[in-house]
Amino acid sequence: MDGRIGIVTAFFDIGRGDIGDEFPGYLKRTNSTYLEYFSNLALLENKMVIFTSEEWKDKILEIRRGKPTEIITINLRKKFRKQLSVIGEIQKNRKFIEKVNKDMLVNIEYWSPEYVLITNLKAYFVNYAVKRKMLTENLVSWVDFGYVREKGTLNNVKYWKYPFDEKKIHFFTIRKKYPLKKIEDVHNAIFNNAVFIIGGAVVGGQEKWREFYRLLRDSQNELLKQDIVDDDQGLYMMSIFKRPEMFRLNYLGKDNWFGLFTEYGEASEKNVLKKISKIFKL
Repeated sequence: MDGRIGIVTAFFDIGRGDIGDEFPGYLKRTNSTYLEYFSNLALLENKMVIFTSEEWKDKILEIRRGKPTEIITINLRKKFRKQLSVIGEIQKNRKFIEKVNKDMLVNIEYWSPEYVLITNLKAYFVNYAVKRKMLTENLVSWVDFGYVREKGTLNNVKYWKYPFDEKKIHFFTIRKKYPLKKIEDVHNAIFNNAVFIIGGAVVGGQEKWREFYRLLRDSQNELLKQDIVDDDQGLYMMSIFKRPEMFRLNYLGKDNWFGLFTEYGEASEKNVLKKISKIFKL
């Protein structure tokens, strides 16, 4: 196991640059902001498979500057119009709204069908790339298009490698523990926007991603039948509840959302210094 990691990500304009003043300012992100963030992730030399709409293809390839990249273009609203309609109807359903903590209703996962759809499609995108053999690496990671907001987040990593267990799906957490003993614990997290797992990155072996995709699809359908929708984080917790043996939880540190490459990059400055310290017993 050499630890090489293929990366899958996606970018679609869902109108976050046009969010009104009635919503918290942190929800507003322009397309330019996303592209600026991606220019940092794009520094990695890893192979990337990127899903986007036709209008952004050339710009993304320009940012990647010849690094190994494959672009898949999709008309999101056309291809997934039925799913968008179902999600939108549930978000407007009084029964669903009444279950959500009223202080949380301003958050995007409770009112934007496009946002919920894309966060629910992450495993679909990875599975698409895996089935079509677009990646040769045994390990594959979903990484959000805008995850690396500052170049320093990479912690000097140029090619991301880490010996993750290929037989597990690896989540990354910002809390050490969260109670998931009964399905009500999952629902409580969904309705209160409780964050345990970050949605920005997931790693697993290619075959394990296929299994994970089937589990997520079943979980999504189960929630939809109950008139419940949520972004990736809620579905990931539901997955742990249903199949805990499939997953490994990797703790990034309390509220350390962006510590992925620092903590789990073989060539990160932090891990290189650790190795040097061990060699010289500092």
